[in-house]
Amino acid sequence: MNIFRDCPDGLVDTLSNVTVGIAGAGGIGSNVAMLLTRAGVSSIVLADFDKVEIQNLNRQFFFADQADMPKVDALADNLSRINRAIDVEKHILRLTPENACDVFRSCDVLIEAVDDSRTKAFLIEEWSVTFPGRQIIACSGIAGAAPVSEIHTERTGTLSVVGDHHSSLELGTFSARVMAVAAAMVAELYSSLTGGKCASCSGCIPGGVSLECNGEKIPLIGFPARMMESTIRGLVSSLKGADESGSIKIEF
Repeated sequence: MNIFRDCPDGLVDTLSNVTVGIAGAGGIGSNVAMLLTRAGVSSIVLADFDKVEIQNLNRQFFFADQADMPKVDALADNLSRINRAIDVEKHILRLTPENACDVFRSCDVLIEAVDDSRTKAFLIEEWSVTFPGRQIIACSGIAGAAPVSEIHTERTGTLSVVGDHHSSLELGTFSARVMAVAAAMVAELYSSLTGGKCASCSGCIPGGVSLECNGEKIPLIGFPARMMESTIRGLVSSLKGADESGSIKIEF
């Protein structure tokens, strides 16, 4: 039976033609890998130096009997249980500025899923300099139990950063929130591969577009174009009744 039978049309064809690098196999990395495998990605490169611990199980895609296994080995086993044909290249090592780009050289896109700020910084910098045309999707702010509505994506060139952009791991980790960030990162990957277009709209608004009302900017990145068009028409049609002291500005 085809495990991808119920996937949206075109999803598997698009994702099966890319190799995704995942730096870190913890809460974000392991769940991103799982979601990508279920979506149809056929080639993944994993890098992590750590081992599975029991306390990881509240948010990471591992099982109790995998405790003390290298995370990349345990994760590769779990991914193959979803799709036996998945190709996983494993690297049990600590990423450094000297080895990171070599580890992920074969990848079309890199998922940054580490919890150390210094490692995050050099991964983004080294990848962007060495492979300026390749996408990198990072995470920032995954902790606590605040509403998932706080999670959003900020884009600059080929860099996308997903999360609430402020929470600290000292707040603890909640499986639903970690998974929500991982899912948003996978959705961002697919969106970038398809140019932000989907079957239900004529494309999505690119970075740099915002709606401003009374001086407060409302980001519209990724907003469906048809919905944006109807929003503009609605704003224009309602201007006659707008408060004269207020202002509405749309910037492109």
